[in-house]
Amino acid sequence: MTIKMLSVKDLTMHYTTSRGEVSAVNNVSFEIEKGQSLGLVGESGCGKTSIAFSLIRLLPDNAQIKNGEIILDNENITAMNKKQLLQVRWKGISMVFQAAMNALNPIFSVGDQIVEAIQAHNSDINIKNARVKVAELFTLVGLDPQLMDRYPHELSGGMRQRAVIAMALSCNPKLIIADEPTTALDVIVQDRILNQLKEIQKRLDMSMIYISHDIAVIAEVSDRIGVMYAGRMAELADAKTVFNAPIHPYTYALLGAFPSIKGKKRVLTTLPGEPPDLLNPPSGCRFHPRCPRATSQCQQEAPPFVEHKPDHFAACWHPMEVKNV
Repeated sequence: MTIKMLSVKDLTMHYTTSRGEVSAVNNVSFEIEKGQSLGLVGESGCGKTSIAFSLIRLLPDNAQIKNGEIILDNENITAMNKKQLLQVRWKGISMVFQAAMNALNPIFSVGDQIVEAIQAHNSDINIKNARVKVAELFTLVGLDPQLMDRYPHELSGGMRQRAVIAMALSCNPKLIIADEPTTALDVIVQDRILNQLKEIQKRLDMSMIYISHDIAVIAEVSDRIGVMYAGRMAELADAKTVFNAPIHPYTYALLGAFPSIKGKKRVLTTLPGEPPDLLNPPSGCRFHPRCPRATSQCQQEAPPFVEHKPDHFAACWHPMEVKNV
């Protein structure tokens, strides 16, 4: 029996700027089961990180959730007040932020920062026991516990990233959001950290959301993949289906630009144009100005995000029939 951990329904979030409202997230829906991993992939500015900050309600003052529900373990996050949110953050949902160096305070030791996070959400735990917890977390993420008294600048990029992961795990969350967890790391360290995340997820039976513009990274760690474009979910299915039988033209274009080391040699394709301005998005399907299959219907009507095949969702008036990519 599967247990639904997170359900996002018709999430819409806008930023208010001096030039107008930016439609950053528009009617996005998806679900994650307990122990399952979902990867969100797409070009920069497509709304991936905006979804992450909406889920944990860490939005800037000029951002507002306009519509939709975020249900975590049967609790509606969108209806919570600040006091209720404090009980959800880090215990319900925690986050591995994109830039590890920026996520850590340079004037405090790494261990002290994690201790602070533990005590902020667990008032009955003392410093001694919190430090024991930090040592256990360091071991879990592959760091020597003796490093907990080091300052961020004394650790390598990979070590800092592992420390940030340890902090995200500090309050035993049900769901972790990993926003570009391997940014600015070399490929060897990237692989080690991704493997560490997969191992931790399996051991603790947690749900995870991975965010990246790198579809190869997403494929390695995710059970399901959601392809984002211009604030909307273009396609959603299990990882194997997205790679072998995509039905949205944008997903197909992404895969066509990605080289394979196993398949036959082929000329990589590029996608002409650029993502639309979300201050003034195009009418109809937001992908239609760049889509080779676009028709007048695509220009005038936004396609609904519906199930085209069993457990395979897409927002497209003219889905493709692709058996292999």
